[in-house]
Amino acid sequence: MFVYKRVSTSSSEYVQVIENTDLEMKSKLQSKLEEIAGILCKSQDKFDNPGVLSGISGLALFMFYWSRFTGDSKYTDIGRDALAKAVEMINNGYSLHTYCSGISGLAWTCEHLIRHRFIDGEDISFLNDLEPYLLSCMERDFDSKNYDFLHGGLGVGYYFLKKEMPSTMNNKVLYLWLKDTAITCADGCLKWESILRNSGKIGFNISLSHGMSSIVFFLVKLMKQYSHVTEIKDTLQNAVKYILQQQFTQPNISCFPSYSMESEEKPQPSRLAWCYGDLGIAQAILQAAIALGDAEYENTALKVLLHSCNRKDLKKNIVADAGLCHGTSGISHIYQRLHINVKNDAFRETSAYWMEKTLEMARFEDGPAGFKSWRGEGNRWENRYPLLEGIASIGLSVMSYLNPALMDWDECLLLS
Repeated sequence: MFVYKRVSTSSSEYVQVIENTDLEMKSKLQSKLEEIAGILCKSQDKFDNPGVLSGISGLALFMFYWSRFTGDSKYTDIGRDALAKAVEMINNGYSLHTYCSGISGLAWTCEHLIRHRFIDGEDISFLNDLEPYLLSCMERDFDSKNYDFLHGGLGVGYYFLKKEMPSTMNNKVLYLWLKDTAITCADGCLKWESILRNSGKIGFNISLSHGMSSIVFFLVKLMKQYSHVTEIKDTLQNAVKYILQQQFTQPNISCFPSYSMESEEKPQPSRLAWCYGDLGIAQAILQAAIALGDAEYENTALKVLLHSCNRKDLKKNIVADAGLCHGTSGISHIYQRLHINVKNDAFRETSAYWMEKTLEMARFEDGPAGFKSWRGEGNRWENRYPLLEGIASIGLSVMSYLNPALMDWDECLLLS
C-alpha cells in the first residue's frame, strides 16, 4: 500500500520562464497546457498498464510536475492515485516487466520522484520485493539478445542504474552482459546484434529507442559509477566509433540512417525524431563526448545536430503528429534541452519553430485537446494519452518549454 509524506518545496523556485518567449505564443501554450492537464486529471481509465512511457506511471509523472508548475498540491494527490493504480495492476496479476509498459517503468518512476523530492522514499519498500523478479527478467532478455530500451533488458537495467543507492551487483550484471555480447570488428569497433523491428531480421540497430545509442548512454552512466574501471571507457569509445562509421558520406536529409549501413540493402535517410535518426544518435554521441572529454566526438555530434536544425519539411522528415517519440513536441523538447546544455541560439530558435508546429497539430475536433496520434502501421489517427505518443507527452514538453527549471522528467527518454 502506498503511504506518501508530503515534501515541501518553494513554488517561487519554479516560476522562471524563457525571457524571450513571444507573449502571444506563451499565452496559447499556457492555455493548451491547462486544457491538456484538465483532460488528464479525468483520464486514469485511459491507461491499461503500469509502465512509464505507455502506462499510468507516465500520468503520475505529469501530475507531479504539473503540481510543481502550478504550485497547487492537489495535483500530487492525482499523481499518488495514479501510482497506487499501477501497484493495484501488479497486485491483480500484471507481470510484464518492461520499462515502456511494465513494472520496471513504475519502479523507475518512483525512483525519479524520490530523487527529485516529489515523494518520500521511506514507504516505497515494495520496490525491494520486485527486484529479484526484475533482475531475472533482465537476464532472460539479455540471454535472448533483447536489449531493447523500451521493451527489453536495458529498460529494466535503467531502473537499477538510476536507483538512489545503486545496486552494484545488478549494474555489474548489466555491464558484463554488454561486454560479453559485443561483437568486435576488425578495426576494434564494438557492435551488438538485435532484432530489427521493421523486418524481424537480426541486424545492427543504431537508434536511441531500440538500438546501440541507448547502449552508449548506459556505458556513459556506468563509466561515471565505475570511473576506476578503464575497460568501461574503452568499451564506450569503441561503441561510439562503430556508430560514427554509419554516417552517410554525403548527408542530404539526414546524417545517419535508421539502422547500420550493413543492416540495410540500401540505407535510407532517417526521420527527424527522438526514436530513430540523427537527434537521438547525436544526443548519445554528445553525452559520450562529454564523459570522455573527446572534443572531436563533441564537434561531430554538434555538427549533426546543427545540420538537423535546417530540417523543417514535415513530409520529408516523416513528422505527422505532436507526440514525444516522433512528433513535433518531442523535436522541440530535444532542441530546448540542447539550448540549455550548449547555449547555441540555433537550438533555441529551432525549438520555438517546432513548438509552433505543435500548436498547429491541435486541429482535431474529436481529439483530446485537439490532438491525435498517427498510427502509420494501421494508416489511421488515434486518440492517445500516454507519455510516449499522447497528450501527456505534449503537456510535459509545453510545460518545460514555458519553465525550463522543470525539464528533469526527460530522464525517462535518456536525454539527461
